[in-house]
Amino acid sequence: MSGSNELTSALSALDTQLTKLDTMTEVNSFLVSALREHEQDLLRMTPQETRDMLRRKAREVYRTEGGTKPNAQALALLEETLGNGHTAQIIPFRKCR
Repeated sequence: MSGSNELTSALSALDTQLTKLDTMTEVNSFLVSALREHEQDLLRMTPQETRDMLRRKAREVYRTEGGTKPNAQALALLEETLGNGHTAQIIPFRKCR
């Protein structure tokens, strides 16, 4: 019986991870589409304006009531990712001698 419980637990963990991966794939697809669709506008925007615009678009698409493609998990991930204060730090590669 213990083996069955372990299998059930492993399958549940896998299902959770697959759901997260599905959400990340959806968010990635949204961002790529938005970047393609608004490329010229985004080049002229500040980073904050870009985040604001992407959040607005994400809410139009993913809000649970009235969104064109309701998805609470995708919206939550985008809200977190596009929130204020997130920056990327460029890490320089070591130079070969």
